[in-house]
Amino acid sequence: MNIYGAETINFDGIKGDRYWFCKPYNYTGISDIDDRLSSFPVAVFLPSPRNPQDTPLVIGLQGMCAPYQWNHFIIPTLTQMGIAVALFDAPFAGERSLVRTFTAVPENEIKPLIERGINFDTQLLAKVFEQTALDIRHIQNFCSEKYHLNQRLGLFGVSMGVLFSSYAFTAYGIGERLLGTIGHADLPNFANSWGKGILTDVAASPVGMLTEILLGKIQPQIKTLVQMLKLANNLKYSDQYASLFNPMNYIHQVELHRKARFLVGAEDPLVNIKNAQNCAKSFPDGECYVVPGMGHGKQKFGPSFVDHVRYFLGTQLQDW
Repeated sequence: MNIYGAETINFDGIKGDRYWFCKPYNYTGISDIDDRLSSFPVAVFLPSPRNPQDTPLVIGLQGMCAPYQWNHFIIPTLTQMGIAVALFDAPFAGERSLVRTFTAVPENEIKPLIERGINFDTQLLAKVFEQTALDIRHIQNFCSEKYHLNQRLGLFGVSMGVLFSSYAFTAYGIGERLLGTIGHADLPNFANSWGKGILTDVAASPVGMLTEILLGKIQPQIKTLVQMLKLANNLKYSDQYASLFNPMNYIHQVELHRKARFLVGAEDPLVNIKNAQNCAKSFPDGECYVVPGMGHGKQKFGPSFVDHVRYFLGTQLQDW
């Protein structure tokens, strides 16, 4: 892996170092697409004046196709607690996307794949999960060597970022704390609630394929939407590739001292509360907290989503 930088960046008055990681990987077999997906920014923020050898690290991941900058609000909270923060883009997100719109709309991000005859399917997503877990490991090792941080590591995720972080946590044994917001680690159930249940079945049926062919000529965006629903269907029923990166299939490897915590909203249309609670109970030390009035990153009344997440991080990492 080649690492370039650092350049100085600033979020909320806190200075950080921005690096560029390049790790060639064959995602699709098409060089220009693979090059874009294989290179990504990593932003590191250190607390002051804590001794580096006493400083733990939290690595954060945003939702599906969302840029790392959307996690900027956790930087002041964690650095004021004496915790270092590293943020990066997963494949198809932010500067690691094929279109770089920074809109976090999956249909927009995968459109270049569809136009070139590449399916955004579970086989490709398995590679994305695998490489993202390895990216987390590389970032941890880099921060340890570059900044001499200790080995305490927390994984923070938002929505799809929870699944990415959970896979690294269960399958690779990375991190002592798993802190997920508006999401959980149960891939099939998450896909079922995200894909609106029966819609995914329709998309995968002959009716869905016919719709894709007929309407796709009139409205090209239909192709990407149908493909996203097909993907959700294959995740819901766990085909051979989806089973490989379902975090729950590796939960038996999680030791008792490693904690998993999930924060979900009572009004979230994409995350089923009971699924999140049952998922938390599956961990040796897992808890799920439900916030009244909160949706998928939005708040109908009271404190904002950002405030709830900051409090969540503060309470779960106060002993660090």
